[in-house]
This record gives sequence, structure tokens and C-alpha cells, in this order.
Amino acid sequence: MTKTDIKSLTMEDLGQVLGELGMPAYSAKQIFTWLYKKHASDFEQMTNISKSSRRLLSEQFEISTLKILSKKVSQDNTTKYQFLLDDGCTIESVLIPMGRWHTLCVSTQVGCALGCRFCLTGIKGFKRQLGVSEMINQLEGVRSDCPETPVSHIVFMGMGEPFANYDNVMKAIDILTSEHGYQYSAHRITVSTAGLVPQIKRFINESKAHLAVSLNAAYDDARSLLMPVNNTYSIKDIMDAVKDYHRKRKGWITFEYVMIKGINDGIGHAIQFVKLTRDFPCKVNLIPFNRHWGADYEKPDEEHIHAFQEYLLNHNITCMIRTARGEEIEAACGQLGGVKNFEGGD
Repeated sequence: MTKTDIKSLTMEDLGQVLGELGMPAYSAKQIFTWLYKKHASDFEQMTNISKSSRRLLSEQFEISTLKILSKKVSQDNTTKYQFLLDDGCTIESVLIPMGRWHTLCVSTQVGCALGCRFCLTGIKGFKRQLGVSEMINQLEGVRSDCPETPVSHIVFMGMGEPFANYDNVMKAIDILTSEHGYQYSAHRITVSTAGLVPQIKRFINESKAHLAVSLNAAYDDARSLLMPVNNTYSIKDIMDAVKDYHRKRKGWITFEYVMIKGINDGIGHAIQFVKLTRDFPCKVNLIPFNRHWGADYEKPDEEHIHAFQEYLLNHNITCMIRTARGEEIEAACGQLGGVKNFEGGD
């Protein structure tokens, strides 16, 4: 009999399954506490659950983990983890030090189907979706490797388009924010999207986590060149969805903007960006292109980067130039997925 991965279940799902097995509803809270607060790796460790129930759990469920295949640490202490999945595929996660806190960048797919031309993950193509447990176990794997390191924030910005795996991402967030799970505040979780408008609209109503939109151009022709998804969901479509986000959340929206020399770094894009966002508050992370073998693009000249930033700042848009973290170990934005192919070969 194939066992169910217990980490694939939200507490509500688990409670329903346990009820069908004849176990009391409160057992779900106990099990969640053991899995995500006490980090139990075996049902026999769950000593406040009866022996007969522990035996039943062992028969029905497994407690999954991820194997760390490789680990690289950059000069700025950014750490890239490569995890081996059960089917031989690999994914990567990045632990980024932020003072005394750390942000974990989590992957949601093996590869990506969107084909953004500046992103190595997209250039290599799509293999499959990640399950809920495969997302959660990235955090658990990092925690096990460095238990003294507090992971304060989670960003779904690793390999893959999170909203193309929407239901599993939402279940993972449910576990992360559960009071009996990891107990993260939703305000410490950010989900990034290339602009899948139907899922943005769902997210507005279904989650309190932050939203970041990878925009990367202020004109449709340039954005379509860089991001084929723009041929389906245009900049106007995205802006209409973002306005709804602002109306319902009463907060600002974050835009990610990968700057590429000669394509989207001109002051004209900055002027148009101000026009696009004049109806709602936003902040912008400018990300100078991080070079990799999959694309021939170049990082813009420093004066173009700073001129772009200055124009936005002068028009009351919060704008930061993101310093590349872990670039020399291929852990920076757009560089993930290049170490090993998806079939498990070198």
C-alpha cells in the first residue's frame, strides 16, 4: 500500500483523514505540533499520542524529508542548497542573511514553463510541479542543516512560477502560518508572480501573504520580448488586477524589475512606469541583470540604473536597487537551476 505523505496535508485535511480512520479531531493539532514545532521524524516520537494510534499513523502515512545534494556558501554568506527529490529531479533554495535574520527563497516547480528569457530556470524548461511537502521540506532541510539560524521570512521566488502551482503553494502557506505549524505571520511571507492574472485575483481574496509582481518592463513590446506570458496577460491586465489588490488590502504592491542593458533600462521606461502606477502606492526592487550561461544579456551601466531609480524616487515611488546576493555561486535572481539537469544527470 502506498502511504500518504503526511506533510502534504493541511491541518484541516489531516483532521478529516484522521476522522475517517477513527482518531479524535484534536490529534491533528498534536501531530502538527510534533512535525513543525518539534520536528519529529518518526511517529514513535509523538509520545502524547497512544501507541495504537501511532501504529495506525505509521501504517497510513510517511514523514518525508529532502536530501541535501550540495551546499554552496558565497562571500556574503548567502547559501544555496540543492535538494534531491525522490524521482531524481533536483531543486534549489537560497538562504539569504539579512542582519540577524534570514530569508529563505523557496522553489515551487522543477523548472518553469513561462520561458522568461533572462531567467535560467525558464530557459531550461519545465519538468513538473512540486508537492506541498517538497516546498515545506526546503525549510525543514535548511533548519536541520543549520538549526541555530533563524529563518524569519519566506519568499516563494525560487525555481518556478508559484501561481502556476497555486493550490499547492496555498496549502504550503497554510502550514507555514498555522498556529500549530510553523506559526509564521502572513506578513513575513511573499509570493512572486510573473503576472498570472486569474491567480492574482484569487490570491487577493484567499491569502494575507504579500504579493510581488515581476514586471521587468513598462511597455508591452519590451515585456513580451522578455516574458512571453505578457502575450496572454498584458501590462494593463496586470495593473487592473493590482488596483484591485490595493483596494482590498489598503497597502502597497511590490514590483520586481530586472534591468537589462538596452532593453528596459532607459528613462522612457521609468517615465511610463510612473504613469502605470499613479493610482496606487508601490515599491520597486530594481535588480540589475545577473549574468549566466543561458542568456547573452548584459547588466546596465551604473548611471542608467541610478538615473532610473532617481526618476522613480522623485515621483514618490519607493525604489531600491537590490544588491546581488550569492552571484558567484549562481544563487542570485535568475540564476537558479543551472547546476544539474532535471533528469538527475550531471
